[in-house]
Amino acid sequence: MTAVTLDGIPENLALGVALIGASLGDVASLAGAILLSNLPEAAGGAQDLAEAGWNRRSNIGMWVGVAVALTAATLLGNLLLADVPQEWFGIAEAFAAGAVLASLATEVVPEAFADATHGAGPEITAGFIVTFLLAS
Repeated sequence: MTAVTLDGIPENLALGVALIGASLGDVASLAGAILLSNLPEAAGGAQDLAEAGWNRRSNIGMWVGVAVALTAATLLGNLLLADVPQEWFGIAEAFAAGAVLASLATEVVPEAFADATHGAGPEITAGFIVTFLLAS
């Protein structure tokens, strides 16, 4: 949950700026892509919290709170940051990337290798390549 928030807030601030002047179709397709990319991470986090003893109501409430905070960051980015220099977004996105790498290194990769066979390495590499190609 912390990694999702630390990654998401700077990313969503920049996203809000990127959406200035975007069409409704662009916004809808981007929202769908964000939902699909973040859903597995949120589901895994919710499962971890449940295993740690969080009750269902608290677990759902916490994730709704994260979603509200990230939505607010997108709106703030769209409404307040249109004139901010691009370099600042580079700093924010670098911070977000660091949060993603920390989350992957401490949570995702160890679980992938503990729960999978030797296919985890090539699967992680393929996922990185696909993500890189989509982002390019």
